[in-house]
Amino acid sequence: MSWFSKRPYGQDQVYDSFRAAGEIARKVRSEVVYRVREGASALEIATWVEERIRELGGGVAFPCNVGVDAVAAHSTPYPDSDYALRRGSLVKVDLGVEIDGLVADTAVTVALPGADEAMVLAAERALEEALRAIRAGVRVSAVGEVISRAVTSYGYRPIANLSGHQIERYNLHAGLSIPNVPAGEGRLEAGKVYAVEPFLTTRRGAGQVKHIDRVEIFRVSEDSLVRSRRLGPQHEAVVRRLLESTRGLPYALRWFPDVDREIHAVLYRRGIVKGYPVLVEASGEPVAQAEHTVVVWEDGCETLT
Repeated sequence: MSWFSKRPYGQDQVYDSFRAAGEIARKVRSEVVYRVREGASALEIATWVEERIRELGGGVAFPCNVGVDAVAAHSTPYPDSDYALRRGSLVKVDLGVEIDGLVADTAVTVALPGADEAMVLAAERALEEALRAIRAGVRVSAVGEVISRAVTSYGYRPIANLSGHQIERYNLHAGLSIPNVPAGEGRLEAGKVYAVEPFLTTRRGAGQVKHIDRVEIFRVSEDSLVRSRRLGPQHEAVVRRLLESTRGLPYALRWFPDVDREIHAVLYRRGIVKGYPVLVEASGEPVAQAEHTVVVWEDGCETLT
């Protein structure tokens, strides 16, 4: 039996679970903005988000991302992080809620005093315009064009190599990507679920992200378990522990203080554990983001978050 097939799922149950996850995600997103303030601990924000999701009855679909200024994605605090938010920062909080493997993904940017609040507005408006353009049969490139046009109309530059994504059960990045520029192949399908997430930077920015040599978010799969057996029972036990807990969704090591760090490092170096390097704007310019998860219908889309 697959790790990712707890029980058969009918379509009505699928949408009910997506909607329930979306309701929790929406509530947590609306609450966390009041915790993002000068001097606040990034670790405390991420931990609060994850605990609040569980308190409301959801599962944490991936580690809460707290990206400051040029840090665009895949950044979650280390367990010993003492980083405090500073005046003038753009702070992105990206969170995910899962119910039986069905994920609602959402993000918000908060401009601390002294930061460019217009960037936040531009990201939110680009997202709104993208959602108005979405319906079954629309090309993903057309959605990217809407986002790009909205972003540039506000005097900013879209991030070309970051995109939204299709979501399936226990699979955050399935099938189609939803670009932030006029690119990509394929059309949106009725009944499918997608995360739409404009990312933008200043006119001075490169409009691209690059990865840096820092990995805070990881993932294991059923294949990881098979490959770990070649390294011995200790390595297999670590992968089994991670897989049983996450069912293939991303995780942070701060969730697993009992996991041997040296064994985990070996698994990562061997490619048995997948890592997601932190992504930063290539020229060091600040980045803003807005994100909703939607289900596409023939005549439009339903915003889940």
